Amino acid sequence: MKKIISIVALIVLCSCSGISLLSGSDPSDLYTEKFLTFINAVKEDYKKGQSEIALKKLQGYQTETLLPTEKALRRNLIGVINFGEKNYEQAIYNFGLALSSSRLDKNLTAQIHLNLASSHYKMGYLDRAFSTLSITDFRSLDTQEAKKFHKLNYSIANELEKPSSAMRSLIWFLSSIDSLSALKSEPMYEKLMGSFFQLEENQKRRLLQEFEDEPFLVVGYLGYLEAEKLYYKGKKDEAKDLLEWVDDRYNKFQEISLLVTNFKFRLDNFTKMNPHSIGVILPRSGDKVEFGKRALIGIDNGIRELNNKFEGKPPFEIFVKDSEGSGVVGAYRVKELVEKNYVSVIIGGLFSSEATKEYLEARKHGVFFISLSQIYLPKEEKNHLLLEIPGSVESLVDNLFSPKMLAHFGKKAAVIYPDSDRGRAYVDEFWRKAKIHDVKVTGVKTYDKSKTDHRETIQKLLGLKYKREREEELAIMEDIHALEKNHSMRRIQNLKPIIDFDWVFVPAFPNEALQLIPSFTYYDAFNLNIIGGPSWRSTSMSKESHKLGSLYFVGDDFSIKDNTFINKFIDRYKVRPRLIEIRAYDAFKVISSVLSETSPGTRDELEMLIRNKENLSGITGKWTLNDGVWIKTMVPLKLRRGKIEDVILQNNEEPKSTL
Repeated sequence: MKKIISIVALIVLCSCSGISLLSGSDPSDLYTEKFLTFINAVKEDYKKGQSEIALKKLQGYQTETLLPTEKALRRNLIGVINFGEKNYEQAIYNFGLALSSSRLDKNLTAQIHLNLASSHYKMGYLDRAFSTLSITDFRSLDTQEAKKFHKLNYSIANELEKPSSAMRSLIWFLSSIDSLSALKSEPMYEKLMGSFFQLEENQKRRLLQEFEDEPFLVVGYLGYLEAEKLYYKGKKDEAKDLLEWVDDRYNKFQEISLLVTNFKFRLDNFTKMNPHSIGVILPRSGDKVEFGKRALIGIDNGIRELNNKFEGKPPFEIFVKDSEGSGVVGAYRVKELVEKNYVSVIIGGLFSSEATKEYLEARKHGVFFISLSQIYLPKEEKNHLLLEIPGSVESLVDNLFSPKMLAHFGKKAAVIYPDSDRGRAYVDEFWRKAKIHDVKVTGVKTYDKSKTDHRETIQKLLGLKYKREREEELAIMEDIHALEKNHSMRRIQNLKPIIDFDWVFVPAFPNEALQLIPSFTYYDAFNLNIIGGPSWRSTSMSKESHKLGSLYFVGDDFSIKDNTFINKFIDRYKVRPRLIEIRAYDAFKVISSVLSETSPGTRDELEMLIRNKENLSGITGKWTLNDGVWIKTMVPLKLRRGKIEDVILQNNEEPKSTL
């Protein structure tokens, strides 16, 4: 706020510091020499701090013979002095009168508008201040006054949450800068970057088009940055079009031209691809090395089978890199594989902590990334060049909200999720699907995964945490239980749990689920439909399931009909394949599914091939391209007393009633 007040003060002082006419205007047409001499004397008084004397001189000056612009200038200066004395209402009054006769001097008119807007701002009338600035011809102001105008306009637009207007002011404020080093050293540069990348893509596009006839380095640089961002998001065609636009309009700036040239060179290198080169990134050192070794067995089996299938054609070659168990290192390995080995596909992301960073780097280069674990990014951050072997968050929730699942379990749901990126990814997609399918969400509760006691979370879900809201019911129940002859030692609360949902979704890992689920029966909530995710197919869940009743989860269909795969694997490696080995092998089944018909020569051709595929298949399931992301077909499963069995969904017209 202090900065804005200082801006306003500077504007007002500068506005009374002199009048500059339009180029070609004759001063004698607008101001007489006698009047200008008088004004200069008044200014001297004002500069000496004698504002009362200056004001009396202006107010006492005979106005009958004054020219219209002279009347406007006099009123403007009276307004400026009142503003300095914090008489804002008087300032606004005089600025309004000044505008009635100032139109012949565009510079003066712009100054008056600026002063009027400043006065409205000081009075707290932000909307009036903004409206006044919007009709100000700032091009008629000199350079320094114009910069103050744009700085004030940016501040007010920001307060009024008008991002596009704020962005325009920033561009104009920085428009005179002609080098990137000077631009980046400007205090307003950080605000420029922050404001620009908060805009939606269509807003950014309109903004750039609005300035396309203005020869501003800042616009060319913003255009370049947006083209780069579009490309790394996988929107190559849009990125290339925007890059050409920047090159065509801003090539007079050597730094912009060099940026464009270098980026085009990188694009040419990115498009280089050997369709028979496959990159693999696994932890081959560190505390996750044993998992990496198991995945590598599946990789070895997969590449052998792939080359056998395409016998007689150029063999596929794998390049294995060590992620060291780090997402940062894994992302660097992606860059290496693309730039040095020209790989067409990368298999990686054995753990979600590595997968996200590796995928984001692969997306920059337009590489098909097959992740061996889930990636917890918003759906908008994913595209058709990402396939998650375990099934994505979107896949699980899509299957959860299928018509048959809703007909079987009901259309009233609750969700308990961990306070983590993973949990938030699930709950965001859960909400999105619930709205689409008209599912009533009766409860959404989060839990701290670092804790082991989650009774409070379950209490909240079951309406038992805040008893005051159920005070009357509690009193009745306490009276009833007081009359009972045999008190149960088991009872831990008198109120009955409120079960207003047909099913509850719990996207928790097994160790968390085993801490959460017992709390339901602890609070007398029995026989609930509790549904989890693929990780519930675990040894720990199976061992404890006899204590938990029937549980449900959505997972892969691991009923592999053809035993050939398993038998060959055992013959070759003398062990039975487990989850990690199967998923690693399945990545090559997907690659085989992509390349079964043709062998693309460039990344663009490979991308087009993948985009045009209706589905891809592996031994653990099938993926369908839906709304730009690969959705895996998954199945509902039941876990009871250590056994996993298929759920036979009831194809009812009406959902089941609430339990």
